[in-house]
Amino acid sequence: MANGRYNSVSKTIGTIDITPLMDLTFMLLIIFIITVPALEFTTEVDIPKKDTPNTVQEKSIELSMDAEGLVKLNMRPIAMDSLKEELKALFSQMPDLPVYVSVDGKRPYSDVMELYREAANAGFKAYLKTVAE
Repeated sequence: MANGRYNSVSKTIGTIDITPLMDLTFMLLIIFIITVPALEFTTEVDIPKKDTPNTVQEKSIELSMDAEGLVKLNMRPIAMDSLKEELKALFSQMPDLPVYVSVDGKRPYSDVMELYREAANAGFKAYLKTVAE
């Protein structure tokens, strides 16, 4: 009996389990495959300078509000009550034109969003126009 027990205890396993090592190798390979192309191919971005003039398309609709709250559609004063119908009529005639919304800086932000919402609800693609001071 002693011989049987001695033989089973003294036997050593002659193999090494390399499964965790292979898992780690594949994970590193995948990480390098993903990150190396991202490092090589970058996109150049030209940030506009502060003194760049605002460019507005020649054919566009301008919707603005001055400091006193007077709304203008293409430099023509218009009442807020009739703005919705006027914008829908313009959209039926010229649906591809963009609308540039600008509001005086003294007005609350809710006025900006109200004009923007009206233009978008009429179907136009609306943009907020920044005015350099």
